[in-house]
Amino acid sequence: MPDTPEEKAKPQKTDMSERIIRELPLIRRYSRHNVGEDMQFRAFLKNRLKMSNGELDGIVQETTDVVWAQVDCTACAHCCRTFEIVIDDRDIKRLAARLSVSLRSFLAQYVSTEKDGTKRFSSSPCPFLGEDNLCQVYEDRPQSCRDFPYLHTAGFRERSMTMMENVEACPIVFNVWQRLKRRLWRVNR
Repeated sequence: MPDTPEEKAKPQKTDMSERIIRELPLIRRYSRHNVGEDMQFRAFLKNRLKMSNGELDGIVQETTDVVWAQVDCTACAHCCRTFEIVIDDRDIKRLAARLSVSLRSFLAQYVSTEKDGTKRFSSSPCPFLGEDNLCQVYEDRPQSCRDFPYLHTAGFRERSMTMMENVEACPIVFNVWQRLKRRLWRVNR
């Protein structure tokens, strides 16, 4: 603890190992600053980490649970406001039934189809995001929304580039990625 006025005026080092960063502007700044380091960490995960995929997935899931317990997604909802939400035919049927509209009507009002056949919501933010940042169809939300940010899904090592792309956009992904770097990489370098 600083004792003198001069020491108190100096910026203090913060132990970032346990601090959860939730502010998107700060996350973006850190993410952009750390691109090179993140690429090196990804290369380490893919090529040099001496750990099975199952062990790595377990550590990712454990880390995710710790971080997720400290982040309120509804305080952010950045993914709902900015991502192109992919939907499939099951999602379309479920949501049309939820809204009591025909499939044709639902498709016309909410869905665009890419040349490759991928279906997405045609507007951003998500048409079902309420002003309170809550999903208005939460129980029937698309599978891609249920799975995001894909940190409880097996195969983290293979999806590490996708995780890097989401580091800047999601406080959970950012904080999990930072903790994984400290836990797996820095101690093994």
